[in-house]
Amino acid sequence: MLASFTPRAAWRLFGLAAAALGLSATAQAQTRVLFVGNSFTHGQYTPVLYYNSGAVTDLNYNLPAGDPRAHDAGMTAAFGGVPGIFKKFTVQAGLNYDVRTEAVSGKSLQFHYTSALSAIAQPGWDKVVLQEQSTRPVPDARGGSRALFYNYANLLEQAIHTASPAAQVYLYETWGRPDFTYPSGQPYTGFPIDTMTADLHKGYYREFAANGRFAAVASVGDAWLRAITAGVATRNPYTPDPTKVNLWNVDYVHPSTTGAYLSALVLFYQLTNVDPRTLGANEQAAADLGMTPAQAVALEQIAYQQVSSPTNATAFTPGNVAVVRVGDGTATLTTAATPEFVDEYTLTGTLVRSIAMPTADNGTVRAFTNSGTATSDNITRTADGRYLLLTGYNAVPGTAGVVTTTNSGTTNNRLVARIGADGSVDTNTRINDAFSGSNIRTAVSTDGSAFYVSGGNSGIRYVPFGNTGATSALSGGTVVNFRILGIAGGNLFATSAANSNFGLNQIGTGLPTAAGAAVTLLPGFPTATGPSPYGFYFADLSTAVPGLDVVYVTDDNATGGIQKWSLVGGTWTLNGTIGGSTTALLRGLTGQRTGTAVQLIASGGGGLYTVTDQAGYNVAPSTTALPAPFVPLAANTSFRGVAFAPLATALATAKAAAAPEVAVYPSPAADQLTVQLGGLTGPVGPVRATLLNLLGQVVAEQQGTGTTFTFGLADVANGVYLLRLQTAAGVTSRRVEVRR
Repeated sequence: MLASFTPRAAWRLFGLAAAALGLSATAQAQTRVLFVGNSFTHGQYTPVLYYNSGAVTDLNYNLPAGDPRAHDAGMTAAFGGVPGIFKKFTVQAGLNYDVRTEAVSGKSLQFHYTSALSAIAQPGWDKVVLQEQSTRPVPDARGGSRALFYNYANLLEQAIHTASPAAQVYLYETWGRPDFTYPSGQPYTGFPIDTMTADLHKGYYREFAANGRFAAVASVGDAWLRAITAGVATRNPYTPDPTKVNLWNVDYVHPSTTGAYLSALVLFYQLTNVDPRTLGANEQAAADLGMTPAQAVALEQIAYQQVSSPTNATAFTPGNVAVVRVGDGTATLTTAATPEFVDEYTLTGTLVRSIAMPTADNGTVRAFTNSGTATSDNITRTADGRYLLLTGYNAVPGTAGVVTTTNSGTTNNRLVARIGADGSVDTNTRINDAFSGSNIRTAVSTDGSAFYVSGGNSGIRYVPFGNTGATSALSGGTVVNFRILGIAGGNLFATSAANSNFGLNQIGTGLPTAAGAAVTLLPGFPTATGPSPYGFYFADLSTAVPGLDVVYVTDDNATGGIQKWSLVGGTWTLNGTIGGSTTALLRGLTGQRTGTAVQLIASGGGGLYTVTDQAGYNVAPSTTALPAPFVPLAANTSFRGVAFAPLATALATAKAAAAPEVAVYPSPAADQLTVQLGGLTGPVGPVRATLLNLLGQVVAEQQGTGTTFTFGLADVANGVYLLRLQTAAGVTSRRVEVRR
């Protein structure tokens, strides 16, 4: 089969051939591109400021004194900047680009619309890049002005398309500013650099989605954060790491040479569709700017990954896993409060990104840290799949013996953090009347609106989202020290190793919200000391046993590992154990089922582990060996639990009271689905069938008629989706899988 061959690919090959034959670039069709922005575009500092300026047309060069677009004093030469680096890339790729720049220090898109429209709204542009002032796209409460950003981005887009109807107009998303983040008294003090980056991302992508006439967002700021997460770039330039590149310049605002280089790479890939990795280690601009070949290659890879990633780069990827990591690896862990991160990994062990939890209070944001050595806490995902939940302490890093601190009033509150599928973090759910002087361990929830919380000395508490102090005591009885909580089969469960409860307990019936819920050890689990149970995962593997009939439980003893229990005649029976060692020390656990096979993902003292039990109900596990961790634990860090990544679309089936009964088959499906509607009276009108991915994005849509129709899948990639069916009777949804 011949590979697809696009006109762009043809020009790419022609350009390479022309370069090889020594042909003039003017023999190729020329692409005219204009960069509109400020010092984040021209670069502000040498050598970037004037780089390759002879190959770029600076529309503001030599303007008369007094013109608002004239260069600042001391900037006497024509600008090259990021457009100059971009131009160098195009030449090496064999592309014929006429590159022009209209960049004025410190100015916004409002300025460009009011003072430079005659230069911008010209006929003949093929591509135009718009870069807003560095703070306008963030929320107004953080010093931004999104209304002005949206208004003038729209006005410029309209003017450009009026003059050049075929032009592709791009938004140039900029990066988080350390000067707004790390010093005290700034809009983002106490937040990680991730937070301002996420706010910029939301501002730019909201404009992109609302307008509909922009070609794309060139996600430069997201690429900078990706470089940080990947360990290529330093996170805090005030305390730089000499083993990593520093993307910011000496003012902690503008790009360094490597920052400008990464920005140009992202723009190059976004505008030309030429893989930046093809530029290679000997790329000329990198050498000119004093970068090493290794740095060039690393940043080319980051740019490739960023532009190739899904549009919503800050969102979690369905199917990945999230783990809490305490410590950044630079110092030995102690009982003191320690910075905490949520790391996202693929199931093959690739780190996707890290979310740094805030380390200082700022408005409704609470510092969220954890003990470096008290490792009994756990991360969970809400039952509807939409949020990650984790527990911690409202204490700044370095607070001594944070677990033993007294929790009262507004001091040393215990916290529940909620992280959405879009990566947004909320740490403002506080507990000031429980777990004082002891651990807070786990929070679970059906939908993120209220939480069940466990800890070392206060039983199980019921806490509304956004709580500011007192909580509701839920569990009754003598057991007050609980470990890991979970919701399964519509019931609440918790592990313990106290009193005579050494295993898995059911808390009340269903999901209780009133005090006095009974704590009942599941029949068959031991009542004598010895086991050390933590995380658990329920599965329904037998058609002969109603409801959940198998549960896997981690035990952090050296001989513990992952225990498999089956419900036999009303009593839970231990079928066998997978693994266990002095290094594994497993505590966190989640899983997913395919038929009777269960894939388990566990966290412990050695890292993240995955193993699959294919044996089924009431049979010893198909393997007793725990493999090596697919994510080894780095020195001076600790993992706390593991959960699947949150989803933008709830797992729960959305079904109106009058919605039709539905059968959808086969699943997995390859080419098409058959949909059968039942339970309807009277004639069946049109059925709107919409297929959504787990980010809530529409993948395919069609109209069906009658009580049976087919839904085509020819252009749908393999994966898990939600099929939403809307009729006059109501709306219902079904989970479907496409697999070929």
